[in-house]
Amino acid sequence: MSFNLIITYEPGRENLDWVFSQINECIGTSYVVTRVKPSMILLNVENPYEVWKKLKQCLYNKNTAIYRVIPVDEVVDPIVERVAKKASEYALSRIPQDATYRITLHGKLYTLDANGRLVRSRTLDAIRLIAEGIPRKVDLENPQWVVYIRTVPVGRWFIVAALSVAKAVVFKNIRVDPPQEPL
Repeated sequence: MSFNLIITYEPGRENLDWVFSQINECIGTSYVVTRVKPSMILLNVENPYEVWKKLKQCLYNKNTAIYRVIPVDEVVDPIVERVAKKASEYALSRIPQDATYRITLHGKLYTLDANGRLVRSRTLDAIRLIAEGIPRKVDLENPQWVVYIRTVPVGRWFIVAALSVAKAVVFKNIRVDPPQEPL
């Protein structure tokens, strides 16, 4: 399953139609719908950060059912060690050494036991393991950057982890804060 943009919105069929109307108005129809779930749309676009910026500029201070537009850097298996490796790669290449960051995890990650079975990882344990590979200062209240991980169900029994590393403003409500550069 390939997607690089998550759009969350207020539930309801009429809101879904409104969201697609606003997406088309703001960015045109240059996207592929990967999956539509209640309150979530997964899209594949050419440049997710550019689409985020266009939607932010277009919808800022307007009435909309869209909550967040989340660019996705990579989709990985929801295994904490794999997520930690990719998070470290993106964080070290993007987050300046003197900048602050936080990790936000929405959903559950897993680890493999000695028999190769998936075992649900505790959230704090997963965050600690991910943070070990990111030698930057942590600021939980007002970070400059966010390492954002969200597990997304993409099939009946299949989930993936969407990973993003960007400035904190990217992960705020689409109607709040004026548009800025995402990276």
